[in-house]
Amino acid sequence: EMSASLVGSEMCIRDSKYLAQFSIRTDGASNFGENDRYGTFFSLSGGWVISREKFFQVDWINHLKFRLSYGSVGARPSSLYPQYALYSIGGGYNSMPGAMMSQIGNKDLTWEKTYTLGVGVDAVLFDRITLNLDYYKKKTTDLLYNVPVSGVTGWSINYKNIGEVSNHGFEMTLGVDILKRTDWDWNISANLALNRNCLLYTSPSPRD
Repeated sequence: EMSASLVGSEMCIRDSKYLAQFSIRTDGASNFGENDRYGTFFSLSGGWVISREKFFQVDWINHLKFRLSYGSVGARPSSLYPQYALYSIGGGYNSMPGAMMSQIGNKDLTWEKTYTLGVGVDAVLFDRITLNLDYYKKKTTDLLYNVPVSGVTGWSINYKNIGEVSNHGFEMTLGVDILKRTDWDWNISANLALNRNCLLYTSPSPRD
């Protein structure tokens, strides 16, 4: 098994109010089909600390930041050789040793890709309450799956990119400083998460 990557990244911060970051990478792996071994993935994010603006005059809000991000990542199969046609040794017929077909090759096997959009807000209120709100929407394409094959065909498994999954959710974290002293603090926190998943389709894929 072999892999190779090429990575580039850039970050920009201005006046401690405006933040931006961009990165891109191209990955290649030997356990994909020879027709599609490389994938390019990226991330783009930005932030705005609005509480640092001169026009922001809200005494009870100590800190307020908006965040936005979008990016993609790739996943590889756990098997070392899912792209090859494989044979298992040890089977036999009529007391004669032999080999049996165990896996169908797939020259078009490629990266599983996940694209995520995220929106968030961070706030500190009354110098005691910390609030974090996040919404995300995620879509995974070209799902990698070890598809069972009827034994009548002579094979037993076949790795494929078979479908798409979508999920989205909302997460909230709330923290409160009950006591604040020079040598110790007492705080409590709670979180809430709501998530929804949806299988958009399975094989055959639209590109078949």
